[in-house]
Amino acid sequence: MPGASLLSAHAAQRAGAGYVKLLAPAADPRTPPDVVTDTAPLAEALADPRMAAMLVGPGLGRGDAASAALAEALSKARAAVVDADALMLLTPAMLPEGKPILATPHDGELENLCRAFGIIVEGRRDRALALAKVSGMVVLAKGPDSCVAAPDGRLALAPPASSWLSVAGTGDVLAGIAASRMATGRDPFTAACEAVWLHGEAARRAGAAFTPSQLAERVADALAACL
Repeated sequence: MPGASLLSAHAAQRAGAGYVKLLAPAADPRTPPDVVTDTAPLAEALADPRMAAMLVGPGLGRGDAASAALAEALSKARAAVVDADALMLLTPAMLPEGKPILATPHDGELENLCRAFGIIVEGRRDRALALAKVSGMVVLAKGPDSCVAAPDGRLALAPPASSWLSVAGTGDVLAGIAASRMATGRDPFTAACEAVWLHGEAARRAGAAFTPSQLAERVADALAACL
């Protein structure tokens, strides 16, 4: 699903990161000219010292090759956002110690992560807090009442946002925003909180019945409202 990664890159460009690079096995003719695509072998592409933060998951797939790519990306990234397919592949053994990592699961992905990390609790907030504590990741648990949980027990609750954010593809936009905020130097908890607000504000400015790409277009307007 290469469109998912393009949506994330589109949003990341508008959320503060000065340079966005898309790592892909092949160039996609739909890629905008201002998004740099790196088709080098993954180990070589990951060696770029300019990458302050990486998003892995949108459009990744769920096979063995995707699992290997996820493990390699997490081992090499300075900071990472884990989203979409990567959340269905992530295991405790893949997490490097001491690296800033943000996970952005919806309820189904959160349930899968709790199984993978041996967590047995109910409720989005309690699951997010337990997963953050056990894994060391910051967890942005998406839903009608999204929340951000940190390993040290901090919990941030998101304000109500547009119901149109339940449209498929808007999660890819949120992940791109979060990775962009981390690339500017924000810690995962702060980046997640900023991403949730920017995502909601972009939706408010987009109005009703927007597409994910239209949502991504309004991220810059949301960011400008903070400056």
